[in-house]
Amino acid sequence: MNQEKIVPALIGLTATALVAACSTNETTNPQGTGAGGAGTTATTSATSTTTSGTGGEGTGGGVTQPPLEPGSFQNPLVLLQRLQGTSGDHLHIDEVRYRPDTKHLYQCSYTFGVIDAAAPQAMKYLSEGLKHVIPNDTRQPGCIHLAWDGNYVFTTHRGNIDNPAFLTAWDITNPKAPVQVPALQEDGVSYEGIDVANHAIFVALHDKGLGVYTRDASIPTNGFTKVATLAGFSNAWGVYAQGTKVFVADAADGLIIVDAATPSAPKILGKVATGGVARGVVVDGNTAYVAAGSAVVVVDVATSAAPKVIGQVDMGDRTALRVDYSAKKLFVAAWNDARAYDVSTPATPKLIGAVRIAGPVSGQPDEAPYSTWRTPGIAGIDDVMFVGNWHLVHAYRVFADRPAPNLDLPENTSPFDLGPVDVGSSKTAQIQVGNQGTAPLTLVNNWTEGTAFTVEPRQVAIPAGGKALLSITYKPTSAAAESSYLHLLSDDPAQPSRTAWLTGNRPGLGVGVALPETTVTLVDGTTQWSSTSASNKGSVMLIAYFATFCPSCTMELPDINQRFWAKYKDKGLKVIAVDPGGKGGIQGMPSTDPLTGVAQFVADLGLGMPVGSEDTTNYVGFAANFKGPNPFPIDIVVGKDGKIAYIAREYDPGALTTVIEGLLAK
Repeated sequence: MNQEKIVPALIGLTATALVAACSTNETTNPQGTGAGGAGTTATTSATSTTTSGTGGEGTGGGVTQPPLEPGSFQNPLVLLQRLQGTSGDHLHIDEVRYRPDTKHLYQCSYTFGVIDAAAPQAMKYLSEGLKHVIPNDTRQPGCIHLAWDGNYVFTTHRGNIDNPAFLTAWDITNPKAPVQVPALQEDGVSYEGIDVANHAIFVALHDKGLGVYTRDASIPTNGFTKVATLAGFSNAWGVYAQGTKVFVADAADGLIIVDAATPSAPKILGKVATGGVARGVVVDGNTAYVAAGSAVVVVDVATSAAPKVIGQVDMGDRTALRVDYSAKKLFVAAWNDARAYDVSTPATPKLIGAVRIAGPVSGQPDEAPYSTWRTPGIAGIDDVMFVGNWHLVHAYRVFADRPAPNLDLPENTSPFDLGPVDVGSSKTAQIQVGNQGTAPLTLVNNWTEGTAFTVEPRQVAIPAGGKALLSITYKPTSAAAESSYLHLLSDDPAQPSRTAWLTGNRPGLGVGVALPETTVTLVDGTTQWSSTSASNKGSVMLIAYFATFCPSCTMELPDINQRFWAKYKDKGLKVIAVDPGGKGGIQGMPSTDPLTGVAQFVADLGLGMPVGSEDTTNYVGFAANFKGPNPFPIDIVVGKDGKIAYIAREYDPGALTTVIEGLLAK
């Protein structure tokens, strides 16, 4: 049974009771090699504990101290409902938006859906699983962005190799039976963010600028008319319309304000650099909040010709993708979690809480720790936060007056691979544990199963916003692959038990193994990139595997381009994004992504780092570390010694930064 399912009932026990509960909580190792329940569990004392290493309030050096007692906290974000309809539990949700006048929640994913959200604790689909009919396309794709005007909900898709780009609409006069209108497609145009004001439709067109469209519902075929295209953008992405002004999040240039009083003659009023990768924007009065990847940037827009940055929230280990606002609260989709901020004072947002949503992935055994389900969509109304999680829509009640800790584990802890180690030897590696919350976090019992893996310290206190290091030591009992669970029991009210999956001596491509030669044809069609070339050999390398059909990859790659390539390229880091659909194919399948399509994908995202298609077949070996078909994205870090130092299937900029900076310093 999955450990994350059964331990929440333990919260509120004393430290002594928590330790006792853990010592009797045995599980079956997913690989069948460990002895569950034995080993380090019995070494923890209810009356004293030995702390070592660094982080939190640990004193280091093996000093005996009184046991740490857990605090008592209430969850600031309380789950109201996890909505599952008839379309399964893996919708690939990209955007959700709440419509106050109808109390409907609209969803863009691999399909389009309309949700009755009048009672957030009892949401229900009015219509779901709706696919778009696009000329000359048999896949019937979903959508990426949406907006509404009267009885029409407009949807867009940026397009990829499998799906064409389009702008269309659904007639929701009867929300239980929406009817799609014919789609608009324009040669060379990729449609991104969208919003509507005064019956004009404003669409971000990447490097093509801002498109302005109207639609005459009386025209039975198509009915879309482009009335203007406004240039002056590098990579227009997110759109928010308010009155006669349109606010555009430009991934490269920041926030741009447009005068749209005359939709057929829009003009740029002002702009301000936000840094990061600006992809989402919401406006409340004279304040704009921009989701810019590494930060949420607060902009005073009272003077349209001279907007100015007045504050920001550093996302740290997270990536801000979308934002929404309601009742002095800012809601943020931050990839690895969803979060709410108090913005009573707009320039200094204060965190209320964050929620990580996790669950099984396709093909994952029930015994394995749940994986993070990424969160790209967010919406809010009053004290309710709607989370457009990759798998399902969730609703939470926000309690701004509940300080609480929030445990954060890096994404490379499932599995956390210690690599090959000889019997009779040992290896120690560290896991960085964070507290993203607003109150101190107490890890009251850290323990492992079996005898091959141990953890120190057994207890640690971490202040709000702080981090601590847990040392994991692997002493093989066999030359064969071994694995175990690391259990962390804490006073985090949302997730009192977290589990990491520890592995060692695994076969195949993993941590500690030399990277096989990897060759890539870059998007110019002629340049060859090789991991063993003179310019790359002996360097720290970040290899980011993606697919053009992977929506989440379009969120990750611009962030990698900004956070890692731009920042570290002159400090010795080599970065490349690799589509495995080249000569080797994906998971052994025939090539699906022609290089010309990859090149267009790169152009739409505005990437400057090297990108290409793999000529070797190493992706298949990396993907074997994870469950499910075609896991994307996968990030690999290679040290100066040519050995793999990091591998994860979920983007974690904080963990990547820690590993990369450590390797560059060697």
